[in-house]
Amino acid sequence: MANKSNKYYPVQNQLLFAGSNATGLSILEIPRGLSGLNRRLYRQNRVYRVKVDCVGDVSTKMELDVFRLRDTFMLQRGYEEAMIACEESFQLAEEAVKDRSIARWRDFRIDTKPHISDTKISVVNLRSTGAGISSQPVVYDQYEISKAYKPDGTEMDFGLRSDPNTFDIISEYNKMGKVSSSPSAATTEAAYGGLASDLNDSEVSELQLNGAQPPYDADDAHPLDVLEYVGTIFIDNTAQVALMKTSTGFFDAPLGVIYIKGKFGAVKAIDDGETDLVKVTVQHGDYKGVNAHEYVSMPAKEE
Repeated sequence: MANKSNKYYPVQNQLLFAGSNATGLSILEIPRGLSGLNRRLYRQNRVYRVKVDCVGDVSTKMELDVFRLRDTFMLQRGYEEAMIACEESFQLAEEAVKDRSIARWRDFRIDTKPHISDTKISVVNLRSTGAGISSQPVVYDQYEISKAYKPDGTEMDFGLRSDPNTFDIISEYNKMGKVSSSPSAATTEAAYGGLASDLNDSEVSELQLNGAQPPYDADDAHPLDVLEYVGTIFIDNTAQVALMKTSTGFFDAPLGVIYIKGKFGAVKAIDDGETDLVKVTVQHGDYKGVNAHEYVSMPAKEE
């Protein structure tokens, strides 16, 4: 059996994000950043192994709470069913276009904003200016959320919240998983109960009622409960203390999305300009140079 190749795969796995002082969450999309920096497609349907740090020379303390998506059964199945629904809606179009003409970098993506007020943060590159170094936003020719179309032509996309033009993938899956009581009605008296001296009507009722309802909320999957706390990071370089900073350490980020809560402080970049920066390091691995395993698998197509 041949040994696995240890050949180095060149990849820029450290991403700098320019901060935001928006009132909502700041969203860091790792596959988008990796795609722009490395000039190759990194898919959303992955679990990326990452860590988050504050960087720079701050004049005041900066403290940020870090969150990721909760890796729940509802999120996995909701994402899978959304992928299936999107693909099935384009079946006739695929027959008309044929494989050779389908967009080369096409990828299924959902909108990762849990709320409309949240802000997606830009990945930046460090660029030599001759007099110093400055940060420049990474340019993307195209990085779009997946779309589908209703029979009347209404354009819809997929996301973690619901609006007139967005399918909330967890709420949509919740519609598929609602159940009724089983049995729907219970008999509390046993047939010929008077003939069996040891038979109790309460036992007949117990067998039918205790377990007739599911051990979870059958009517609501709580689609807004999508985030999970990872940790708090900070950096402090005030005059009173020596430089202090913390890191999240490596953790798994479903769909490669990280959420930051809190206002970014005044972080001094390599040059003398003030820039708000957070650094995400993606662990090296065998998916195009980074550690990112598949999140959900699409069912095989029927022939």
